[in-house]
Amino acid sequence: MRIVGVDPGCYGALALIEAGALISVDDMPFLKVRRGKGDKAEIDGYALGSLLRKLRADVLVVEQVGGVTGQSASAAFNFGRAAGAPEYAAKALGVRVEMVPPTTWKRALQVNSGKDGSRHMASRLWPGMAHMFVRKKDNDRAESALIAHWFDRQQPRGDGNVFA
Repeated sequence: MRIVGVDPGCYGALALIEAGALISVDDMPFLKVRRGKGDKAEIDGYALGSLLRKLRADVLVVEQVGGVTGQSASAAFNFGRAAGAPEYAAKALGVRVEMVPPTTWKRALQVNSGKDGSRHMASRLWPGMAHMFVRKKDNDRAESALIAHWFDRQQPRGDGNVFA
């Protein structure tokens, strides 16, 4: 099964796992778009669709996110648009979509809180891909890989055991 984990948002990431192996990690494709007096990040829907076609996912597992306390209404709206883009792009391509709250996958994988916890765990699980998780801002890459890993662990194995 080809599982794509998604840490949503303009600066999020997508990671592909197949048969327990981390195959690829991609940053969320985005553009800078002029809005008023400044440039704003916006998901590049065309590039996202192309990436999802290339990944050939059987299932897209998206972290279920919500607004941030103290965030302005327009910022929350923009984040909501960015968070929903992978879900609806996958549905348009006929890919099954599952949502998972961050507390669910983090608790199951025993990920330490904070940005470093996800990066350290991803580096431990996939040492050959550790270069993808070096910087603090690579947290989204690590979390997308861990979301896919969490979902992969939920799948029944050939011997009938879960979490094999």
